[in-house]
Amino acid sequence: MRLSHFFTYYRTLGGVQSILKRHHTSDAKRGHEPGFVFAFESDDFDEPDITGLGFGGGHSIHSMRAKFANHSRRFTNSVAVCHNMWGLQFLADLMPAKRRVGLLHSDWTGLRPHLETQRGLLDGVLCVSNALVDLVSGCLPDLAKANRVQLIPYPIDGLAAMPERPPLAKRTVVIGWVGRMQTEQKRVERLPALVKALESAGIDFRFELLGDGPRQPWLEQQLSSGRTIFHGRKSGDDYASVLRGWDFITSVSDYEGLPISMLEAFSAGVLPLCPAIGSGGDEYSAKLGDEFVWDAFDFGQAAAKLKSILAKPESALGQARAEARALTGCHSEAGYFRTFDEFVQRIADEPRAAAERLTKRQFYFSDRLPFGLMTRLWPSGCTRRNE
Repeated sequence: MRLSHFFTYYRTLGGVQSILKRHHTSDAKRGHEPGFVFAFESDDFDEPDITGLGFGGGHSIHSMRAKFANHSRRFTNSVAVCHNMWGLQFLADLMPAKRRVGLLHSDWTGLRPHLETQRGLLDGVLCVSNALVDLVSGCLPDLAKANRVQLIPYPIDGLAAMPERPPLAKRTVVIGWVGRMQTEQKRVERLPALVKALESAGIDFRFELLGDGPRQPWLEQQLSSGRTIFHGRKSGDDYASVLRGWDFITSVSDYEGLPISMLEAFSAGVLPLCPAIGSGGDEYSAKLGDEFVWDAFDFGQAAAKLKSILAKPESALGQARAEARALTGCHSEAGYFRTFDEFVQRIADEPRAAAERLTKRQFYFSDRLPFGLMTRLWPSGCTRRNE
């Protein structure tokens, strides 16, 4: 079938982007006719199936709609796969797709009202964690009752074998963090407080970071060079090599869906130190034991729980590592695409849940305001729909 993927960015570092790249590599091989449209990317891709609309913070919803309308043919007779359902509230009537399917990768502040404004716009939703399935089902009950909200296990490139580790007793514990070094969502300004709490607890540890971002220079000033290693961005074997050296992986994010980096670490037998933020990461970590989840953002409790874990017999830690690796068993690329294809085909075969033709967007003065200004001063104005 024709698949039209729609999202904000493609070139940036992130979990959604990694999934989109898998689709770009695999969709045609699986017999689909794929296309990709990215709102905030410039239209300078070498690949003919990728289109950038060049939106920016200075654009208004009105000007975005005008530009999007010039590319609406890319959705004709397709199943539109709307990643995180961005922009549907003001663009869906310009998207002449046979069906619109949401693929929800993330949790974020304001997700619930965002989902509630999607009513009547979607024919089905795939979610990367059970927590998101529950949230979507509550916000879009008509889809849930029709069995059109489903879990899809994220694919990872797991390690072929779990590395051998020397016993934790009487050696430096290696704690890792992965992501883009930024304030939004990742809240990396919290990391120094976490490190300080671990130091105050008398734990012998080294802290290692994978990734880069605008807050890296600040973090390099705040974190002791004798205890911290900045690996920068890594991929492939270089990325896996770093993971093999870790004992634990942690996070200080405000929100997550189901972090791919955590699953990749689990495949290497890395254990979690996970803040309870209502994400899929909480759910997976809790399956290993309550001691692997700490109250967000009680860094003293995080340190105390780590000390408790380190006091366990090595045999118990080895069992926990094996269980962490086993949790990634369903997260293969083949399994992900099998679930995706079966769900999308079913939605295409069943009657529409969303309206075939949406009424043209009514006039809102706010549609003439710069989008960047709207997101800061009046975020709910970005998701207004016809009343």
